Amino acid sequence: MAAVPPQLLDATFLSEPPKSLHLDQGFRFQHGQVIAPFDIVYETFGELDAAKSNAILVCHALSPGAHAAGKYTPEDAKAGWWDGLIGYGKGIDLRDYFVICVNFPGSPWGTTAPRSIDPATGTPYGSRYPWVTVEDMIESQRIVADHLGISRFKAVVGSSLGGMEVLMWAALHPERVGAVITLAASASVAVASVAWHLIGRKMIQSDPAFKGGDYYGSTDSLRGLQLARMVGHMTYLSNEALESKFGRRRRGGTRQFEVDSYLEHQAQKFAAAYDANSYIRVQAAMDEMDLEEQFGSLANAFKNLKSRALLISFDTDWLFPTSEVIRVHAAMQGAGVDATHLDLQTPNGHDAFLVDYDLITPPIRDFLRSL
Repeated sequence: MAAVPPQLLDATFLSEPPKSLHLDQGFRFQHGQVIAPFDIVYETFGELDAAKSNAILVCHALSPGAHAAGKYTPEDAKAGWWDGLIGYGKGIDLRDYFVICVNFPGSPWGTTAPRSIDPATGTPYGSRYPWVTVEDMIESQRIVADHLGISRFKAVVGSSLGGMEVLMWAALHPERVGAVITLAASASVAVASVAWHLIGRKMIQSDPAFKGGDYYGSTDSLRGLQLARMVGHMTYLSNEALESKFGRRRRGGTRQFEVDSYLEHQAQKFAAAYDANSYIRVQAAMDEMDLEEQFGSLANAFKNLKSRALLISFDTDWLFPTSEVIRVHAAMQGAGVDATHLDLQTPNGHDAFLVDYDLITPPIRDFLRSL
């Protein structure tokens, strides 16, 4: 049957609605707990070829979900979170590749999560939801890949926590990874960033409205989540970005700094949509991943990887400093991996992977074409 031509909009395309894989027997978390039944939500973009050889797995980070590109309807206010990179004629070109993005366990965007209803009790899982690991995220993606009959990805691509997932794929399932592309990510979170994350999570957990994680049904504002997001958001920026966007300017002749107004707005918008139980679990999983600790050395983590790798860092990234990406690159080379590291100059800090498409598109497009 001939492929259905894509419906193109001005700068994007109409994407298919999310798909859901229902697991009657449930999902077993790495720490041993099982939630049954369990649903995994994922989205696909483009067409899978007959040999199932053109599939690219895109791993999402903490904030977004499986909707990586396109719009569901022409009226949608925004396209998917990585629409600047994924699309027809873009860096990850859907004329050539079939892209899969899986919403991992713990995230609030469709896959069974802390705020999902436990059929045994009729109430949200809340505090009873397991503490997830990056390995759990990989396992959910593996299950979807098996369901689609994809034994090996053309490439596995991700940024931030998504890039950490890519490195975990390379360590756990190297035979299924045709190539590795990471942006603003490393094999573990640097201790300074872990410390900021811990402060944010303590804000959430000490908020009386959090109620130990069983706050569903309450109308109390989760101020702790808003404050935690402010702390986290600061690690996405850079000195240059802060100076150019805000400086020491005040808002409308008041005493309020512009940066205060910005952080409040971003925090309230995030907290209105995201789930506090998901936030602390997903962020903790990010902090707890450490390939060097898990495998004895970084070189040992990548010893079975036979695929090429492209590692992109940003010179103003506070969350994943260039020095951490250099460590991964050196370890891969020590393990015999054909790995390339690019450190891109930008004032946009960690957020560069979401805004600097003119910087990231050419190397990613060229790398994929060279495979």
